[in-house]
Amino acid sequence: MASDDREHAAKIVTKPVIRCSAGEIGQPVMGRVIPCGKIADPVFASGTLGQGVGIEPEDNVIYAPFDGEVSSLANGSHAIGIMGPGGMELLIHVGVDTVEMKGDGFEPLVKEGDRVKKGQKLMTFDRDKIRAAGHPETVAVLLTNSDDYGDVKAGDGI
Repeated sequence: MASDDREHAAKIVTKPVIRCSAGEIGQPVMGRVIPCGKIADPVFASGTLGQGVGIEPEDNVIYAPFDGEVSSLANGSHAIGIMGPGGMELLIHVGVDTVEMKGDGFEPLVKEGDRVKKGQKLMTFDRDKIRAAGHPETVAVLLTNSDDYGDVKAGDGI
């Protein structure tokens, strides 16, 4: 990873967007953090898939928000699951209804089973293609097993 990439990643992932007794989840993409309830998808917004945040991306790179292991990679490459410290199960889902894009505009840089380090690039995505396909580009960052922790806090500036 080039020095500029490391510095950029360090600025982002050091800002926690979710915190619980198991640890902190850094911000995986540069952008404005919004409450989960404001994501333009009723399943994400309702918290059914877990507590978390949305991020209106200003960049096209998803970074690992903690050290962990890639547990899943969606067929369309638009979503990544990561297992982290204390059993945290995280879903990073790029865009709303982007499964319909069938991988067009998404480039995974990891595969299932890969060990990742905080700040490592996980995927790139094309914001213009997401918009052109008529989808919101909001990145959902959800602690899918948030019910396992009684002390989850999510949001900008926690």
